[in-house]
Amino acid sequence: MSYNSRNDYKGFPIKTFRAFALFFGLFFVLILTLGFLIYRANHNLYIEDAKNSVESVLGLTQELISHEKQLALSIALMLSQNETLKEGYLKNDRALLFETLQSEISKIKHYLQIENLEVQLHTKEAKAYVRSWDFDDYGDDLSTFRKGITLLHQTKMPLVAIELGKRLNIKALCPIYAKNEFIGSLEIIISFDEIAQKLNAKKINFVILMDKELLEIGEWMKELTQIDNYVIVSNSCPSGCINALNAIISTSTLEKGFARSNDALFGFTPLFDIEAKQVGYIGIWFGESLLKESLLLRASLTPRATPLHVKTLEPAIEDSQKREVLIR
Repeated sequence: MSYNSRNDYKGFPIKTFRAFALFFGLFFVLILTLGFLIYRANHNLYIEDAKNSVESVLGLTQELISHEKQLALSIALMLSQNETLKEGYLKNDRALLFETLQSEISKIKHYLQIENLEVQLHTKEAKAYVRSWDFDDYGDDLSTFRKGITLLHQTKMPLVAIELGKRLNIKALCPIYAKNEFIGSLEIIISFDEIAQKLNAKKINFVILMDKELLEIGEWMKELTQIDNYVIVSNSCPSGCINALNAIISTSTLEKGFARSNDALFGFTPLFDIEAKQVGYIGIWFGESLLKESLLLRASLTPRATPLHVKTLEPAIEDSQKREVLIR
């Protein structure tokens, strides 16, 4: 065998090895690339599913808020027809009004299974008359900062909305008539804690973030925890809740409406008041382990009672003129 033949014979395995090495190298790179692309595709699908689930929970949360609004309005319409309350107005007997409110509130809480309910009565001049939580506090001119009361006293129409007063909560307002005469108005106040309790039962956290600039009006909320430019309105937000929000709250996150942190999914949507002015954000979050159950959330979170779709109200006055109910 010639020298060149021997060299060619020795070089053949080396070339073959290099070819196989190159082939397997390319194959390995191809597998890695394909695996990465599959991972990215799965990750994008997961994020899309997560966003859809968060959006679904936000939708359910808004349904619960609407349900609480309808409940507050129903209670307001019922109490506005209470004859003992009308008697208290006509006699200018604040003690009778206060005692009647305490009795009626106790019954309503028992029958409707709600914990957070307050009632305020106003004079026909839109001043605070009787507050169920404080008998001695009255006489404030509410027309100076309460848009809902001003609107009701202008139109004499029942309404319900999320409204900022000394606190931010759900308020339903209804005029009170006696012998065809407008004698005052009644206000039902339900806090957001009712909604938080229903969501917490499903392992979903809920919070209301109010714009910090509104504390000039909401003076009773000045002691509440603040994060970034917002005040945590919900009383049911413990230290763990505050820590979770501290880690992700920012203007950009709130505007995006979605965040993911520490195996939890967060969702935010703007919150508007009676004048359709943004006052903050509704926030929800839950563990990623609930993501597989997202399709079941709608059935499990639907309010037990069917919401009332009130369109008109006929006050108990002789001319019985129909009045539109404002739901905002």
